[in-house]
Amino acid sequence: MKNRLFSILVSLVFLPIAVLAQYIGFYFGKILYFIYENVMFLNLPQFLINIAPLVISGFLAGYVAAKVVQLIYKNYNVNFCLILPAIVIMISLLGTILNPESSKETSEIIGTVLREIATFGFYLFTLKNVQERI
Repeated sequence: MKNRLFSILVSLVFLPIAVLAQYIGFYFGKILYFIYENVMFLNLPQFLINIAPLVISGFLAGYVAAKVVQLIYKNYNVNFCLILPAIVIMISLLGTILNPESSKETSEIIGTVLREIATFGFYLFTLKNVQERI
């Protein structure tokens, strides 16, 4: 019971860490695709240029949030570490899907949905993968 409670409490750090890592990952992705387009002169479709930085930010956010959870509490229960992040991601997805006029383009909506799925998926993958090695 104590392990489950601590696992839920340690997952509280998911939101601030994931938001910070999403910002960092987004700008990293923007720089990366700027280099692809303007330095390496790759002819990438605009759809990919709009969506890829968002997906990169999702992967980075999930990974960093999972690593912070692992650093704070080594004896976590994966299922209980997922409760609060799942709620946050679902609320974010609902806001994006139910209010599509807040985004300018369809690619922004698709990119935001993919970012949230990537964040949660990579968070889950990183937590489970490290726990299986232990």
